[in-house]
Amino acid sequence: MTSWASGNRTAADRATADWAFLLWGEDAAGPVPRTPPSAHLTAAVHTARALRVLRRHGWGVAQSRLRDLRPATGAHLGLPEATAVRLARRELARCQLVVRLTEPNALCLARSFALAVHLSVLGLPAETIIARQRSSIGARFAFHSWTELHGEVLNDVPVVQSGHTVLQRVGCTALH
Repeated sequence: MTSWASGNRTAADRATADWAFLLWGEDAAGPVPRTPPSAHLTAAVHTARALRVLRRHGWGVAQSRLRDLRPATGAHLGLPEATAVRLARRELARCQLVVRLTEPNALCLARSFALAVHLSVLGLPAETIIARQRSSIGARFAFHSWTELHGEVLNDVPVVQSGHTVLQRVGCTALH
């Protein structure tokens, strides 16, 4: 890793590298590429529209929308997995802001679906996972949803995978 006082980085690179180092340490695979503001806007619009489709037409139509999605121009295609996961975690807050503005009481399916749409527009092959809890009290089963990228859980605790049986994985087919 370069020194904190290195003079050969721009101010924006230093700010990103400083907080990225605190989260991932020295094994971070280089800087995370910047996402242009136009791509953020495109992802936000697609996310809001996708949430409206989910609310109005249900999961069947919404999952088709995710599968048929096309990445935005200048998307982050072909990034190394570690870099893609770091970029996705950086985008999580932006996506959740859109979710809170459009669906303030969104449950796990809507939040996970929105993140998968947001990341897919940016060129990251995220998947919405729908799962059933492996053990339950009583006769009812609990269902849950989260978003994964390259096998990494993005919007929940990583151990969620071990307590659930995956029923469905839905992602953008253009990216897989």
